[in-house]
Amino acid sequence: MFILLEKRGTVHRKGSGGTQGADLPLMQGISHDGHFEALMMTVDESIFQFAGVLKFPDRVGRECRLTIIFNSDNGEVDYSFRVVYGEESQGPPMELAQILINAVKITDPWYQRQITEAKESEGKWWEFWK
Repeated sequence: MFILLEKRGTVHRKGSGGTQGADLPLMQGISHDGHFEALMMTVDESIFQFAGVLKFPDRVGRECRLTIIFNSDNGEVDYSFRVVYGEESQGPPMELAQILINAVKITDPWYQRQITEAKESEGKWWEFWK
């Protein structure tokens, strides 16, 4: 799964977080629905003191990674979190997992609409300019 949100409204998303996510398309576009602001309202600023890499030593199952990056517009501030865990063992800290869960919930209506519109326009050669 991949989600990128920018304050200016850019949205990129691929997948739903499930095992079939690799089959879902990457959708990119501009949204004026306030996805970025909505997500940032759910982020507790206290997590920024824990930026860095957390790698669980006793991973069970396939290796999974959760990466969350916050960048400022001017490039001066960069906070990144990377958690490496096992599919069948302890997952990422709930504070970080919740950011991903919220990003999925916030962007899901947009993502599903983009997929539907892409499917509806498939094969309509006369609408190539859209």
